[in-house]
Amino acid sequence: MTTLRQAAQQALVCIERCNKHGWILADYEDEVYAAIAALRKALAQPEQEPIQWRDMVVVTLVREGIDKHRARELADHFERNK
Repeated sequence: MTTLRQAAQQALVCIERCNKHGWILADYEDEVYAAIAALRKALAQPEQEPIQWRDMVVVTLVREGIDKHRARELADHFERNK
């Protein structure tokens, strides 16, 4: 499975190669340079830790008044059945 970060890196490489070989139409130069800059900026940022789905479900269920242990059981059940 390709992550969004990997896809952005692939897109950046592709756009830069096309630009290097002159395959970008002059009418779109500004947009291409803007896309390159945006991809570079996004890729320069540190990766964020993903939110654990199970923990998010448990917190939500506890907020709704379900016992913490029961909320964990339910979250585990849903995780297995995704």
